[in-house]
Amino acid sequence: MGENKNTRITKLDGLRGLLSLIVCLNHSFMVLVIPAFANIWNQNLLEYHDLQSKLQQLFMFFGNGGAAVTLFFLLSGLVLGPSLSKVKFNFRGLLSFIVKRIIRLYPVYIFLIVITAIYMKTGFTHQTFPASSAWFNWWMNFQMTFKEFILNLFFIHTYLGGVTWTLRVILIASIIFPLFYRINTQTSKWVDLLITLVLIYLSFTVLDLPGFRDLRYLYMFYLGQIIPKFKGFFAKVPNWTVCLLLPAIIYLMFGFRYATDEYLGGLIESVVSFFLIGFAAFGPQITLLNFLDGKLLKFFGQISYSLYLIHFSVLYSLSRIVFIRLPQLPYADYYLLIHLVLFIVSTIIAVGIAFLVYRFIELPSQVLSRKIGDKISQE
Repeated sequence: MGENKNTRITKLDGLRGLLSLIVCLNHSFMVLVIPAFANIWNQNLLEYHDLQSKLQQLFMFFGNGGAAVTLFFLLSGLVLGPSLSKVKFNFRGLLSFIVKRIIRLYPVYIFLIVITAIYMKTGFTHQTFPASSAWFNWWMNFQMTFKEFILNLFFIHTYLGGVTWTLRVILIASIIFPLFYRINTQTSKWVDLLITLVLIYLSFTVLDLPGFRDLRYLYMFYLGQIIPKFKGFFAKVPNWTVCLLLPAIIYLMFGFRYATDEYLGGLIESVVSFFLIGFAAFGPQITLLNFLDGKLLKFFGQISYSLYLIHFSVLYSLSRIVFIRLPQLPYADYYLLIHLVLFIVSTIIAVGIAFLVYRFIELPSQVLSRKIGDKISQE
């Protein structure tokens, strides 16, 4: 999820930070059962029941973790292109690229699964609670054996948290991406759009494999890769047009998945993300997007990968403590307030841990990946 410093687009750092917070918000507001609503975020936004449920719904609407993941996938496609532009397309060069990606991504994940394994082997017993949601109860419902540890280590299983499955998708896409890049260097932007349409069609047909959905997201990486080819278009669109249309398309991105399903919603999110990233990276100076250059969002962008992986474990552990220690809390009556507190407290803790992980694991792994990659690529 990193970029070469020479090609870094600062607004995209801020966007990554915002997306990591959206994912934290999304998961934090899914912990408790919402009385009378199995899926409150699927309800008509214009239909009013009571203030608490409406506010809960609005938090879930703008905390759309699925849309955030779609944006992350397109951003990865955008970033991988410049990385591959420095790679020689021979065995050593491609091996170097893959090894660098693995070393870049794996250490934080290894930290996560080691800590989770220790946590689960020191007195942890899976429990369900009267106030906890079906989503919350699904997680961690397995025995942490050595076999299970290995299965999760190699992403055969992805049971350790709300986002670990996406890391498997990114690793698979990274292996396939040199082919995407090679095609992209030989084609026009219009042919690239046609290829994207073909990949979209395949994602709903031959790539729709039972029990293995990872390949369905490949078109998002290809679509992200081709964004720079349209930078002339993004630069020419008048500022006032972008400011007028941006709120509407962002609303569409947040809401369409809730009105349809994960995959059709993901398709619409991808189209909107294409334009959102394009305008942020190559468009005119858009006042509405200036907040992405703020120092706080850039900080979150810097630690976004660590925060993205770690936040769920913190949220799950904190929620368990609350359920066990405070069983008499009026969860059904004050679910909005409790969700807000869980979000604030778990995010503060997760940010602190993520910063340390970024400083002492992620940064050294970046340096190590460059050294080993350079050594492999030397002929």
